[in-house]
Amino acid sequence: MRNILEKYLISIEASESPRWQAFFAQEIFKQNQSVFHIFGVKGADLPTALYFKLAVANRERPLSPGELGCTLSHVEAMKHFLATGQQYAIFFEDDAIQKLDFSLDQLEQDIIKLNLKPNFLLSLGGIQLSFSEKVKGKFLQDKLFGKAVIDIHPYYYKNLSSTYAYMLDRKMAQVLVEYHQPPCGCDHWGDLAYLEEVPHLYATYLFDHPEIINEQTNSYIEQERLKVKGIENNKAQKSFYFQLINKLKRLQLQKYHD
Repeated sequence: MRNILEKYLISIEASESPRWQAFFAQEIFKQNQSVFHIFGVKGADLPTALYFKLAVANRERPLSPGELGCTLSHVEAMKHFLATGQQYAIFFEDDAIQKLDFSLDQLEQDIIKLNLKPNFLLSLGGIQLSFSEKVKGKFLQDKLFGKAVIDIHPYYYKNLSSTYAYMLDRKMAQVLVEYHQPPCGCDHWGDLAYLEEVPHLYATYLFDHPEIINEQTNSYIEQERLKVKGIENNKAQKSFYFQLINKLKRLQLQKYHD
């Protein structure tokens, strides 16, 4: 029997909310509404002591309530996936927008044909955002529905942003569940590059995201991130990868483009 692609929606919205209704108005999601597993943790509603333990204690910069809630939501969904016994899972946040006409079954089949390296996460949107503009890697020969797929170099994992649409395998889900003990922020990928067995991050642009214009149109986590944008630390300068900058220049790494 063919593996079933487990499908997850990360959302703290009520089912009657405009955001929820807009998500399931899209045919690709409407067709699968009954099989989506839904997870959502609102960080602002967590007990103060638990928030402090998970998001503040022993950190240079605390996670915001939105970042913590988002991370916990994704981690709980991954734990559920690992309990299913299936090989692959796909995750969406409730503001994902499909760009092209294809079904989730078609998407699964075409991704499998790419023969991505085991222990992978394929971002299906976010590479086009300004937060990800520094990401570099090498392009795969094959495309997904005409869109380029980039194999991201580990040095640039820290620059990949957003978790509104992605697919991963069981091994990667297990890695991320362990990686987020304690929570790191759902798309804080940078430290994955330091694991003994470095996982593989890929990215393409099949799902869009609402344009970030103001706080009224932003998600909870985006509102919080805009408040801390520009805060940087010097961790990369102290890392082993920083010493490889000159070597990376010779690897002919490229930025993402369609």
